[in-house]
Amino acid sequence: MAHARLLTVAGEASSDAHAAGLLEALRDRGWRGECVAVGGPALAAAGARLIADQSDLAVVGLSEVCGRLPRILRLLGRVRDEIARRPPDLFLPVDTPEFNLRLLPHAARRGVPVVYFVAPQTWAWRPRRTRILRRHARELLVLFPFEEPWFRERGVAATYVGHPLVDAARAWRAQRPRRGRQTPEESGPAGLLLPGSRSGEVRRHLPVLAAAVELLRRRGLDLRWRVRAAPGLDDDFYAPWTLSAGIELRREPILELAAGSAVTVAASGTASFEAALAGSPLIVVYRVSPLTWLLARRMVRVPHVAMANLALGRGVVPELLQDDCAPARIAGEIEGLLGDPARAERMRAELAGLDARFGPSGALARAAERVQAHLEPRGG
Repeated sequence: MAHARLLTVAGEASSDAHAAGLLEALRDRGWRGECVAVGGPALAAAGARLIADQSDLAVVGLSEVCGRLPRILRLLGRVRDEIARRPPDLFLPVDTPEFNLRLLPHAARRGVPVVYFVAPQTWAWRPRRTRILRRHARELLVLFPFEEPWFRERGVAATYVGHPLVDAARAWRAQRPRRGRQTPEESGPAGLLLPGSRSGEVRRHLPVLAAAVELLRRRGLDLRWRVRAAPGLDDDFYAPWTLSAGIELRREPILELAAGSAVTVAASGTASFEAALAGSPLIVVYRVSPLTWLLARRMVRVPHVAMANLALGRGVVPELLQDDCAPARIAGEIEGLLGDPARAERMRAELAGLDARFGPSGALARAAERVQAHLEPRGG
């Protein structure tokens, strides 16, 4: 078991971080095997041998996928060849369902056990994909408490392990017991923009957010606005929008930036959940291509898209999606939060309830324990 070979595929920044944390937790448990991966800088830093970079997989929507389809298909073939030529002792797909679910049957045919980490959101849309997990995954390790019973009711061997971001937020709070909130006397009120981790997301969201900032300034509401740059995107990528709007580019941890912000506007996804865990008054936005939106509206089966709202089971933070993700609507929501301190404080109090939903810390350690239980050296 100690020298088994693990193959993992993590197709975006958040899954790269989760996969890297899991690999480090496996090392902490004494596992000394080889990890080969499609991933990013976090997995590489954790000691994985990258056979391909994740950049071609970090796409959202039909238009982006079509533009990169030849490269995505080549990468799919490359990973299939890797499984066929040197079957790993375990295949560990991490999120990235549009790519990873296509690999599960191939791994199963080669006799490679599959443990899936970070569940595809089949409970939200395209539930038929759950059948692939039921047939080919030995175990599904899920991050949200409601996911385990949902998948188990559909025949998937799901195990709730907890959420690494919740653990990280708890550790951050414990290390900074006297940090307090940023106050106007310290550095002036600040706002935070989180336009996404993928280049396409930033291109769709940041121009709209910058326009909302300009609109607020014309109305006399001039916060010190910051945008948190995503790993893998350099400063020049953001410059067309940040320089003209006078927005600071920052790379500190999201928890740190969000905790010191009077309001955060975040693209739906992992970063918005981090901002919620930091307790920042939050507005969640998202835009996709018109065709993707048309299809998504027909298929989505949940009332909310923001992770905080899903975890809390109600609409605590406003969601401005597609046509509602417009400068005037965003500016209006920001004014509503900043102009009503009682509303902002109520939101902070409700977001503080997120922690209790997730049980004890140790998500990555529990995930590593389950992965290690399936890691058996292959014969030969």
